[in-house]
Amino acid sequence: MLDVAEKRPSEAQPRILLFGDSHAHAVQRAISKREGKGHSAPISAHSLLKDKNGVRIGSTTFERFLKLVGDLGPDDIVVSMVGGNQHAVYSTIQHPQPFDFFTPAGPVSEGSAEIVPYRAIEDVFEYGLRRGDGCTLEALRSATLARVVHVLPPPPKQDNEHIARHHETVFRKDLPERGVSSPELRLKFWNLQTRILKRLCKEFQIEVLMPPKRAVNEEGFLRPEFYANDATHGNWRYGERVIRELERRYVGTSAERPRK
Repeated sequence: MLDVAEKRPSEAQPRILLFGDSHAHAVQRAISKREGKGHSAPISAHSLLKDKNGVRIGSTTFERFLKLVGDLGPDDIVVSMVGGNQHAVYSTIQHPQPFDFFTPAGPVSEGSAEIVPYRAIEDVFEYGLRRGDGCTLEALRSATLARVVHVLPPPPKQDNEHIARHHETVFRKDLPERGVSSPELRLKFWNLQTRILKRLCKEFQIEVLMPPKRAVNEEGFLRPEFYANDATHGNWRYGERVIRELERRYVGTSAERPRK
């Protein structure tokens, strides 16, 4: 991960183009809220154009976005919110055989859970991320002279009841019967994903932006006031916090390019 350097005054504002999957919708909604109140946002936000459950959603194909960022200069910013839900796919639904794993940050939970070796889980997770989001991030880095910043997805929601009541269609088949896994296990998977993404971004010379601090509670979970009406995403208030963090770091000043 590249540290964001101290910023210096500049006459010109950088162009900021954002692209992502479902997590980008929170930022798009926040921009709409601002515009509805007569305020502007210094970000052009694009979401992946695709078909989902027979409905066309999103605004821009990835190929089109790569062409857009090709026109940017070294003082401009490309913000990525691609992917992000792999941790939830692995950990939201309670497995028929409860399991847990040690992490560099802490022990396993007590009980009858089967212990899976950390290295085995990490290897599988990194393989999938490198072949998926990693390829997308590398393509973004190669397509532009601009700085590239990857925004990590929001951490898990701690409230299992919320997830049981409001979950995406991908969880509809098994979640009602098996239930929701423990919040602690879900947070472990999010932290695992974060560690791997930081390694990949460092390899690709991409900066990393953590979730806004005000949106995360003391235990590391997403605060309820930032919940979207589903199992994994942040709402427009979360998107607004992401915009504010980008403004704080990049707008009105010109950040010195980080050293490789």
